[in-house]
Amino acid sequence: MDNSKNLNQNGKDFSDPKSKKILQLEKQVSFGLWVQVFGQIIELKGLSELFHLEDDPNTIGEQQILTGVWIRTIGQILEAVSVTRQLGETDLVKLLQEQQLAITGDFLVSIGSAYEVIGGIHVLEEESAKIPRIVP
Repeated sequence: MDNSKNLNQNGKDFSDPKSKKILQLEKQVSFGLWVQVFGQIIELKGLSELFHLEDDPNTIGEQQILTGVWIRTIGQILEAVSVTRQLGETDLVKLLQEQQLAITGDFLVSIGSAYEVIGGIHVLEEESAKIPRIVP
Protein backbone atom coordinates (compact mmCIF):
# COMPACT_ATOMS: atom_id res chain seq x y z
CA MET A 1 0.00 0.00 0.00
CA ASP A 2 1.35 3.45 -0.97
CA ASN A 3 1.04 5.94 1.88
CA SER A 4 2.99 8.71 0.07
CA LYS A 5 -0.22 10.63 -0.68
CA ASN A 6 -0.75 11.08 3.06
CA LEU A 7 2.64 12.72 3.54
CA ASN A 8 3.59 16.35 3.15
CA GLN A 9 6.95 17.64 1.85
CA ASN A 10 8.54 17.05 5.25
CA GLY A 11 7.46 13.41 5.21
CA LYS A 12 4.92 13.94 7.98
CA ASP A 13 1.46 12.48 7.94
CA PHE A 14 -1.22 15.02 6.94
CA SER A 15 -3.30 13.80 9.88
CA ASP A 16 -0.72 15.28 12.29
CA PRO A 17 -2.24 18.49 13.80
CA LYS A 18 0.96 20.50 13.24
CA SER A 19 1.14 19.38 9.59
CA LYS A 20 -2.52 20.29 9.10
CA LYS A 21 -1.85 23.77 10.52
CA ILE A 22 1.22 24.18 8.27
CA LEU A 23 -0.81 23.20 5.20
CA GLN A 24 -3.58 25.62 6.23
CA LEU A 25 -1.07 28.47 6.58
CA GLU A 26 0.58 27.58 3.26
CA LYS A 27 -2.86 27.80 1.61
CA GLN A 28 -3.35 31.19 3.24
CA VAL A 29 -0.02 32.39 1.80
CA SER A 30 -1.01 31.09 -1.63
CA PHE A 31 -4.34 32.92 -1.43
CA GLY A 32 -2.55 36.14 -0.46
CA LEU A 33 -0.25 35.81 -3.46
CA TRP A 34 -3.26 35.43 -5.79
CA VAL A 35 -4.85 38.54 -4.25
CA GLN A 36 -1.61 40.38 -5.08
CA VAL A 37 -1.75 39.03 -8.65
CA PHE A 38 -5.25 40.41 -9.12
CA GLY A 39 -4.14 43.74 -7.65
CA GLN A 40 -1.16 43.80 -10.01
CA ILE A 41 -3.41 43.16 -12.99
CA ILE A 42 -5.76 45.97 -11.95
CA GLU A 43 -2.77 48.33 -11.52
CA LEU A 44 -1.33 47.28 -14.88
CA LYS A 45 -4.64 47.86 -16.66
CA GLY A 46 -5.06 51.31 -15.13
CA LEU A 47 -1.48 52.39 -15.82
CA SER A 48 -1.67 51.10 -19.40
CA GLU A 49 -4.83 53.08 -20.06
CA LEU A 50 -3.34 56.21 -18.45
CA PHE A 51 -0.20 55.81 -20.54
CA HIS A 52 -2.23 55.69 -23.75
CA LEU A 53 -4.22 58.79 -22.74
CA GLU A 54 -1.09 60.87 -22.08
CA ASP A 55 -0.44 63.84 -24.36
CA ASP A 56 3.20 62.80 -24.63
CA PRO A 57 3.36 59.03 -24.17
CA ASN A 58 6.97 58.96 -25.37
CA THR A 59 8.44 60.01 -22.06
CA ILE A 60 11.13 57.60 -21.00
CA GLY A 61 10.14 57.63 -17.33
CA GLU A 62 6.52 56.67 -17.93
CA GLN A 63 7.57 53.91 -20.32
CA GLN A 64 9.97 52.57 -17.70
CA ILE A 65 7.27 52.62 -15.02
CA LEU A 66 4.88 50.69 -17.25
CA THR A 67 7.59 48.20 -18.21
CA GLY A 68 8.47 47.73 -14.54
CA VAL A 69 4.84 47.01 -13.68
CA TRP A 70 4.67 44.45 -16.52
CA ILE A 71 7.80 42.70 -15.21
CA ARG A 72 6.46 42.79 -11.64
CA THR A 73 3.13 41.35 -12.74
CA ILE A 74 4.76 38.47 -14.60
CA GLY A 75 6.94 37.73 -11.57
CA GLN A 76 3.96 37.84 -9.24
CA ILE A 77 2.05 35.39 -11.44
CA LEU A 78 5.02 32.99 -11.54
CA GLU A 79 5.37 33.11 -7.78
CA ALA A 80 1.66 32.55 -7.14
CA VAL A 81 1.49 29.62 -9.56
CA SER A 82 4.58 27.95 -8.10
CA VAL A 83 3.53 28.39 -4.47
CA THR A 84 0.10 26.98 -5.29
CA ARG A 85 1.72 23.96 -6.96
CA GLN A 86 3.86 23.38 -3.85
CA LEU A 87 0.81 22.82 -1.65
CA GLY A 88 0.88 19.23 -0.50
CA GLU A 89 3.60 18.27 -2.99
CA THR A 90 5.36 15.08 -1.90
CA ASP A 91 7.86 14.69 -4.75
CA LEU A 92 11.05 16.40 -3.61
CA VAL A 93 12.27 17.05 -7.18
CA LYS A 94 8.99 18.73 -8.16
CA LEU A 95 8.99 20.70 -4.90
CA LEU A 96 12.50 22.03 -5.57
CA GLN A 97 11.57 22.95 -9.15
CA GLU A 98 8.55 24.90 -7.91
CA GLN A 99 10.68 26.63 -5.27
CA GLN A 100 13.13 27.67 -7.99
CA LEU A 101 10.23 29.05 -10.02
CA ALA A 102 9.00 30.99 -6.97
CA ILE A 103 12.48 32.47 -6.53
CA THR A 104 12.52 33.43 -10.22
CA GLY A 105 9.16 35.14 -9.72
CA ASP A 106 10.51 37.00 -6.69
CA PHE A 107 13.53 38.05 -8.73
CA LEU A 108 11.31 39.42 -11.50
CA VAL A 109 9.19 41.29 -8.96
CA SER A 110 12.36 42.89 -7.58
CA ILE A 111 13.72 43.78 -11.03
CA GLY A 112 10.35 45.21 -12.05
CA SER A 113 10.19 47.30 -8.89
CA ALA A 114 13.72 48.61 -9.44
CA TYR A 115 12.91 49.48 -13.05
CA GLU A 116 9.76 51.24 -11.87
CA VAL A 117 11.79 53.28 -9.35
CA ILE A 118 14.20 54.34 -12.10
CA GLY A 119 11.22 55.37 -14.23
CA GLY A 120 9.76 57.32 -11.34
CA ILE A 121 13.02 59.20 -10.91
CA HIS A 122 12.99 60.05 -14.63
CA VAL A 123 9.39 61.29 -14.41
CA LEU A 124 10.29 63.42 -11.40
CA GLU A 125 13.28 64.90 -13.27
CA GLU A 126 11.12 65.54 -16.35
CA GLU A 127 8.44 67.25 -14.29
CA SER A 128 11.02 69.28 -12.34
CA ALA A 129 12.55 70.54 -15.58
CA LYS A 130 9.15 71.95 -16.66
CA ILE A 131 8.79 74.10 -13.54
CA PRO A 132 10.48 77.47 -13.99
CA ARG A 133 12.61 78.49 -11.03
CA ILE A 134 11.94 81.93 -9.66
CA VAL A 135 14.90 83.32 -7.80
CA PRO A 136 13.87 85.87 -5.17
